[in-house]
This record gives sequence, structure tokens and C-alpha cells, in this order.
Amino acid sequence: MSDHGSSPSGAEPPARAAAPRVSARAVVVDQERRILLIRHRDDGREFHVLPGGRVEPGETTAEAVVREVREETGLRVRVGELLWVREYLPERHPGNSYHRTRLQQLQLYFRARLDSDAALPATTPDRTQAAVVWHPLAALGELVLLPVGLEIPLTALGTGQAASTPVYLGDLL
Repeated sequence: MSDHGSSPSGAEPPARAAAPRVSARAVVVDQERRILLIRHRDDGREFHVLPGGRVEPGETTAEAVVREVREETGLRVRVGELLWVREYLPERHPGNSYHRTRLQQLQLYFRARLDSDAALPATTPDRTQAAVVWHPLAALGELVLLPVGLEIPLTALGTGQAASTPVYLGDLL
């Protein structure tokens, strides 16, 4: 048994499926206080996420945001400041129907602005992607938004209170 990484009970943590996955996501809010979301449908479940995805070797997180938004939505964005950091440790959330991945994740959320209103067709939508939607920030509670817990800092952003939201969000489900 090692001296590092053991659980409070002293047992070794479960083996990881792979190295942690780093992803970057865009927080795009328009003039009408609507947020850009990706709607997914998978096995009878519907949920929404912010556009974004895995950082590829050789690209910065900002470059990943631009690429992923273009692939998923057809929109071009300019990346702004880092808003939040979120971690996901799958072994801490067993049985959650929305998170089936076994990958530990580190997600970086960046403010982004549309570079132009002209949308091109999405080049590489995700397998379960059903639609690109603009949803009112004030009505996020109507949706299943993942990760659970992201609604709070997003709503604060929409009301101009984002400065009081911590940057590190921790292990959100």
C-alpha cells in the first residue's frame, strides 16, 4: 500500500480507466441573456451541456474552445477569461444515470463571445447531439443541465453577480 492516494478507510482507491481528461467549454451569452447550449438525447434521457470538449494534443484550451464550438454549433467565437474550473471523479458518483463515463475529468469554463452571428453547419456534432439551443439564463431550472450544480454560477453570471462565484467549483456531479 502506498502512502499517497489511499482513502480515509486506508483502502487503495479503485484503478482509473485512463489519465484524467482535460476539456474546455464555452459560456456564450447573447444580448437577450440567453445561453448557448447543446441538447443531447441518449437512451431516452434528454440533457443539456455547454459547448466544448476534449483538449487535443498540441492545442491550448482556448483553441479547443474555438474548435469545439465550431464543430458542435457551426458558430465562431472569441475566447475570453477563465470563469470556472470543475472536476469530476466518477468513483464518487456511482449509479448516476447522466454520468456513465469512468474517466476523471478536469473541465475549464471560459467566457466566449460570438465572432459573428453567421452560423455554418456543425462540422462534427457529438453522437448524441440533438440540437443547438439558445435558452434564457433565468429559466435554466426548466432543463436538465449538466453538470448538476452549474445552474448556480450560470444564473449568477446572468444577473451580474459572477464575481462572487468561486472559480474552483470542485467535484460537481
